[in-house]
Amino acid sequence: MKPFILITVLLLAGCATNPEVQKSTSRDRTMENMARTALIQEMLISPDPHVRAKGAEAAKEFVNPKKNIFGW
Repeated sequence: MKPFILITVLLLAGCATNPEVQKSTSRDRTMENMARTALIQEMLISPDPHVRAKGAEAAKEFVNPKKNIFGW
């Protein structure tokens, strides 16, 4: 059983170094950031002051994200 798990883990780890996978992951991250930016922009131009305040908080978090204890 242990060799099977080890082989599976090594095969999956090899997929992470594939340039196509890295390109796809980068593209997904970029699209996520673009969508988040568009949503924050819509919140900042809202006529409701509560929504604008939440949009400002979201923009602040987007520009300066919180880091965990490991600095990530």
